Amino acid sequence: MYENLYSLIQQCGTIGVTSHFRPDGDAIGSTLALGLALQSMGKKVYMWNEDGVPARYAFLEGAAQIVPVPEEVPSDLEILICVDAGDWKRLGDRTQKLFADFPQIANIDHHGTNTRYGHVHVIEPETAACAYVLFNVLKSWGVQLTKAMADALYVGISTDTGSFQYGSTTPEVMHAAGELLAAGVDVADVNRRVYQEVPYSSLLMQREVLNHMVVECEGMLAHYSMPAGRKAELGVGLEDTKDLVDVVRVLQGVRVAVIFEDLEDGRIRMSLRSKDPSISVAAIAAQFGGGGHAMASGIRMAGQLEDCRERVLNAIRKELSHE
Repeated sequence: MYENLYSLIQQCGTIGVTSHFRPDGDAIGSTLALGLALQSMGKKVYMWNEDGVPARYAFLEGAAQIVPVPEEVPSDLEILICVDAGDWKRLGDRTQKLFADFPQIANIDHHGTNTRYGHVHVIEPETAACAYVLFNVLKSWGVQLTKAMADALYVGISTDTGSFQYGSTTPEVMHAAGELLAAGVDVADVNRRVYQEVPYSSLLMQREVLNHMVVECEGMLAHYSMPAGRKAELGVGLEDTKDLVDVVRVLQGVRVAVIFEDLEDGRIRMSLRSKDPSISVAAIAAQFGGGGHAMASGIRMAGQLEDCRERVLNAIRKELSHE
């Protein structure tokens, strides 16, 4: 599986790497680690993301190389590698349009709901992180990890395992983390930058969620809805709304948590989390065209906030009532 992609890459001189819009630590870490590794192999590499690099990950060495998607496909590009994007739609509207007819696309991912788009696949469903998949890929290719690569891979694995709190944290994952530390990762410094430095605007957003969240189904379901224009009223940005679902997920007794966000473009963004292995939010999300992992999934649905919210909440309520 790794060999097919390696053979293809060996034939290419110029490679593009991209990931999903509204990137998280795994998307940025995977993009950067693979991009730097390919450069170490003598390749010319473009690294793109439709929404750029979130401020909390800008400290990673080489992160400035991840730039917005260009207006036109570079004439020398030979292959596009998509990482941590389980669905072609997750790359974003501009990226989809730009590369719709591109002849060589590789898909490296860890989502169980991956749609297997592209021409070459390295998909390991429900593993800890795409960065963990890449850790194994790069080792199999004989890439010597630099500190910059190790930092990027560590950030991807750490953030997608909830700082090694989720069930996807296997002994193999911990061994991988140990190897990354041996390659130069300063755990205290990286964790401080990623988890312990929150902008004031993000705290305002968290306060908003705590003040207006709804808890129902005898405490098993918690959710918050952000209407159109609310971000502007609070003076917060796109980055401040990431990971809000974790604010309500931690409430004792909650088994499913959801954040609903009116994107003001006719679509509603939803982040779903489960704390109960018997309840798959991926299965719930799939009913509405979404996807992800059993314990963490997302949906983007066209419609009015109230209508979309009730449709999804009713599906969750139905699932909880079966327990």
